[in-house]
Amino acid sequence: MKHGPPGKSGLQRWNQKNRVQEGFSFSRVGKGVVFALILALLLTLLASATVHFTKLDEGTLYWFVNIGSFIVLGFASFVTARMARSHGLFYGLAIGGAYAILTSLFGALIYPPFIGITVVLKRLGFSLLAGACGGILGVNY
Repeated sequence: MKHGPPGKSGLQRWNQKNRVQEGFSFSRVGKGVVFALILALLLTLLASATVHFTKLDEGTLYWFVNIGSFIVLGFASFVTARMARSHGLFYGLAIGGAYAILTSLFGALIYPPFIGITVVLKRLGFSLLAGACGGILGVNY
């Protein structure tokens, strides 16, 4: 499908939405990571308010945030890959990896006892998986 510049007759009208990005963009990855972090923060605040105002145990907060982070990463990768319309796997892996590293570093700064390398590697693996799934679905859906 060919697209010409606006105003040319004989060709379909050029549309920014249909334009496929040529290469991988680190600025898109940055925007996707920021989007994922904002969604994760909102999710954490919602979960904390739910635990505070109900009789739920605080142990459920840990699971709620971990499962929510998986969903948030998948969604952020989906949206980023959908906007780029290419390189979905790479965008998803980059967003998932950056998110895992940033949240691990942030957690280590706030709570000084280090959680352990196995926990960081598990978080990295699940983040990469969630990002890859979201990125692939974003390009193909």
